[in-house]
Amino acid sequence: MKELEENNFVSVIIPCRNEEKFIGKCLDSVINNDYPKDKLEVLIMDGMSEDKTREIIQQYIKKYGFIKILDNPKKITPCALNIGIKNAKGEIIIRMDAHSVYEKNYISKCVRYLNKDKCDNVGGIWKILSKEKTLISKSIAFVSSSIFGAGNAYYRIGYSKGLKWVDTVFGGCYKKEIFDKIG
Repeated sequence: MKELEENNFVSVIIPCRNEEKFIGKCLDSVINNDYPKDKLEVLIMDGMSEDKTREIIQQYIKKYGFIKILDNPKKITPCALNIGIKNAKGEIIIRMDAHSVYEKNYISKCVRYLNKDKCDNVGGIWKILSKEKTLISKSIAFVSSSIFGAGNAYYRIGYSKGLKWVDTVFGGCYKKEIFDKIG
């Protein structure tokens, strides 16, 4: 198995469909990440959006050569992920969500821990925020990130004692070779 190095080429894959309200903020957070842009590609698999999602993505593509759009004619997330993985050039693949905004060091931190801990997948905590300031909206966000609503899903409830081995993560970061092994 080839040893991964710092600053590996990373492919960020983002499935989306009708995300005009969110895709810009997501892409801004990826662009503002501290990972070297010459070691990064962003593949957005669009499920044939019927809103302004594609127009927004095209504006980003004009400004940033490392962003590309791929069609997902089947319009479902698993197909989008397969398209992204198949077209990814990176040694490392990070699956991101169009509804999310990422910390400035998310990519570099994932790559560092993937290399350091010799594991197949790392990810972060999904900090759930309410879209609106209503009591119901805040309550849903609170319950969704508590043990009552999420059980022991550490990627949703958080973990305050450092790193932890878990069975699933948010925003998974994988060595591309793992997909050759498992399909």
